[in-house]
Amino acid sequence: MPTLWTDTTRDSPPLLEYSSVNQNDQAFLEMLEAVWEFGLCFLRGAPPVPDTLSTLAVKIGPIQESNFGQVQNLVVDFSKQSVANRTVALKPHTDEPYRASPPGLLMFHCIETDVAGSGSSIFMDGFELAEALRNEDPDGFNALATLRQPFRRYFADDVDLLTEFPILSVDEFGNLMGIRLNDRVGSPLSLPYDQMETYYRALKRLLDLAEDKNRMLSLTLTPGDIAIFDNHRILHGRTELTMAGRRWLQWLQVERGDFYSRLRILAKRSGPITPSRLWLRGAYG
Repeated sequence: MPTLWTDTTRDSPPLLEYSSVNQNDQAFLEMLEAVWEFGLCFLRGAPPVPDTLSTLAVKIGPIQESNFGQVQNLVVDFSKQSVANRTVALKPHTDEPYRASPPGLLMFHCIETDVAGSGSSIFMDGFELAEALRNEDPDGFNALATLRQPFRRYFADDVDLLTEFPILSVDEFGNLMGIRLNDRVGSPLSLPYDQMETYYRALKRLLDLAEDKNRMLSLTLTPGDIAIFDNHRILHGRTELTMAGRRWLQWLQVERGDFYSRLRILAKRSGPITPSRLWLRGAYG
């Protein structure tokens, strides 16, 4: 099973050199295995130029299309509808839980950064948070794993995405498979009265855990840095940005099925693989 984060993970997260990953299948496999085990891997030393990320991503699988397109440029632009293009702080969240199949692997590449400004990227292990909730409140955990939460993204005459899934996805043995957590796109619930108190107690506690600074991995991405993480497990956010110059990230997404396919193919070249790597798990309900 995947390894839950600890302080050791936050102090020393998986980190590889871009040049090695880009040129060597074994290093590429190490990157995929880190994402499988910890949900996240960082690369450093990538060329800080556009399309570097696309070239790396297609080695995992086809770039996944969304209503943002294939590759999005994250720059401060108040004309954009996405809050990601503004300077406000973003609480840790998973992306697009309003889709029946949320984005799988998210990849961010820092091309430019404002050395005179401030702002850090935040990453958290959603599985660590969920297991903390399970230990504290088993009934609340079960409520979030069985009752459906509506999520909606709506822009008039443009986008109206709506779905209902449990916040926590578990298998038949109770093992965590995925998490959907984004209170900015949560919609009103319709719950049985006798389950309402348990559900909201658990949801509040999970959201509180997602703001626990002691459980956050915070860092400032610099030009040439790449972050790769599983959107069905890892929460991401940022502190407020203060800008004197320009901050430019490119991001894209790859289907989890393609990620697992590439992982299995490369792992088989190195020898037998464990059965758990044969299965596609995630926040699918």
